[in-house]
Amino acid sequence: MALLWCDGFDHYGTSTTKMLDGAWAEAGGAVTLSSANPRTGTYHIRQSGGTTASTTNIRRVLGGAKTTVGMGGAFYLPALPSGNNSQRLFQFADATNTIQITIVCQSTGTIEAWRGQATSGTSLGITSVPVIVANAYQHIECVAFFSQTVGTVEVRVNGVTVLSISGADTCATSLVECSQVYIGGGVGGTLQFERTDLDDVFCYDNTTSYNNSFIGDRRVLTLFPDANTATADWTAVGAASGYLCIDEAAPNDDTDYITAATTGLVSQFGLQNLPAGISVVNAVVMVERARKTEAGTANTQVSIVSGASTSNGVDKPLTEIYTYRQDVFQTDPASAAPFTPAEVDALQFKVARTA
Repeated sequence: MALLWCDGFDHYGTSTTKMLDGAWAEAGGAVTLSSANPRTGTYHIRQSGGTTASTTNIRRVLGGAKTTVGMGGAFYLPALPSGNNSQRLFQFADATNTIQITIVCQSTGTIEAWRGQATSGTSLGITSVPVIVANAYQHIECVAFFSQTVGTVEVRVNGVTVLSISGADTCATSLVECSQVYIGGGVGGTLQFERTDLDDVFCYDNTTSYNNSFIGDRRVLTLFPDANTATADWTAVGAASGYLCIDEAAPNDDTDYITAATTGLVSQFGLQNLPAGISVVNAVVMVERARKTEAGTANTQVSIVSGASTSNGVDKPLTEIYTYRQDVFQTDPASAAPFTPAEVDALQFKVARTA
């Protein structure tokens, strides 16, 4: 895997609580899913300004220790911060949730990288000129390599490298890794930070041939089921047919859903097409929200189907709580090459009860 996850925030409705159902580890009380200023789709993250950073934390666990991690996203600040070392862009933390690297936007629009926390850590470098402006979405992306001797940090704004650090100690702890990340909001302490609007967020490592370095300015487009197929073993509950049970942008959980009582049942669905004008597709990420209703084993597997070819996701055990689970597909199963927009439009997805 290279792309670890992406999020356009269009499949939670307005519930930040649902974001915590297996997707995000933290979404503080001053975090909202807003429709006021989306860059893509209907919703985006809004982190209120203030001085209490813990209320604006958006944190995600990577699923394992990484030595190279990249993050990108679209940031909108209505104003530049009034002070320095408070406006968080990215933070990279180890398995103990201790901050290794902090990337901040300063009051003039410069970007500074710190080992550890801003102010209490060690400054690794700052841009020579302002690179962030207010009142506009800008794509910011950072790749960090974690080492106590030859670490690197590179930051790009709208695809242009604005900060490049090499030969550095990029580990504030004895752990030479990153296991979780923060994006946007405030760093902490008593310093004032500004409201942050976020959209089109993604994260990756460097472990495969695809999406293993700077991905660039991208949008996360959320496509919902829009058609049934002849493969329809799962039972529709609460709606007239299968896809109508799972097409809600705001999950309604037990109001309508599809269910499989026994192992081996499979259903397959069509998806909405991409908007016009899309020319590049980096990956397809299938997101499942599911639970089991009885004791015992219940596993599901989500797959994508391209013509006569199928790529299977991970076989996943369910719990009795609704939980988001995702599978990342970086190549089309029919061509074994990166997706074209036409191939995405023709995709179907399959869900199987496997245990």
